[in-house]
Amino acid sequence: MNNKWDSFPVNIAETAGTIHREPFAFQYKRFEVWHLGKCIHQGNSNGTIQAKVYDKFLDVIIDDVLLKDFIKANFYFGEISTLHDRVMWSKDIFDKIGKKERNNPDVSSMFYLNGKLVKVTFTIDDPNTLVEFYS
Repeated sequence: MNNKWDSFPVNIAETAGTIHREPFAFQYKRFEVWHLGKCIHQGNSNGTIQAKVYDKFLDVIIDDVLLKDFIKANFYFGEISTLHDRVMWSKDIFDKIGKKERNNPDVSSMFYLNGKLVKVTFTIDDPNTLVEFYS
């Protein structure tokens, strides 16, 4: 995969100004699940990540039976950031609450190439897992 992603200004949790929130539907062809630096599950799929914006929240649905043991099917984020090569959604980026839920993503990173969303990742703290989706 080409790593010359589109670039964004540094704006963590909108500390440098408001970031426009957009819903998206990301059709992925491949996924990988990483735990402790090792790929523990991967495959091809014709799945879709559906994400809708309600007020300032992003409601995400991943309906893929191949991933049910690794990531929740429905979850949300309330914080948005931009950081160099990605747009990030998070639950508690400054860890004010300290509450974690098993298989519930804490951070999502979205990578764009020429304005098109081509990769979406979800970082999960419990357990320490990274789930990556590729178009």
